[in-house]
Amino acid sequence: MADEPKWVAAWVATGFLIAQFVLTLVLDGGEIDWLRYAGFVLWAHAVVLGWVPIVQFKKAGGIARGDSYMETTRVVDTGLYAIVRHPQFLAWPLMAVALALVSQHLVVIALGAAAIALSIGDFRKADARNIEKFGEQYRDYMERVPGWNLPAGLWRRMRSRKRARL
Repeated sequence: MADEPKWVAAWVATGFLIAQFVLTLVLDGGEIDWLRYAGFVLWAHAVVLGWVPIVQFKKAGGIARGDSYMETTRVVDTGLYAIVRHPQFLAWPLMAVALALVSQHLVVIALGAAAIALSIGDFRKADARNIEKFGEQYRDYMERVPGWNLPAGLWRRMRSRKRARL
């Protein structure tokens, strides 16, 4: 895995998302209003899932001053990372779906589907990289926290908090 380029799929997916965004701005908005509104709500959630982890990694990730937020030295399992393992990887598919809902154009939908497929592939590789980096501690984390399943993560979090109070 060491000689495999890191994050290539994520960069390509990002390119597709940028293309989706530009096309959504250029093309007329979709005609089904409730889908557009749902897209805007989904977009807002995706923005939170995309940006909050940067702050959380910098705060709890043991990152040396001046290093990238991705250079964590410990497994972060608080905040959003107590709900899903990869909030930023979840943000990309949510953004792709949000833009498809807002635009409602076939080309934007197709770009979103491609971005989602690439994100899924990179998500799987991210877990493998993190197991390699953090070992058993990350495997334990994987057992406690779902990768992308936000409802399951919220449910587990609520149950664990309830148990902690008892």
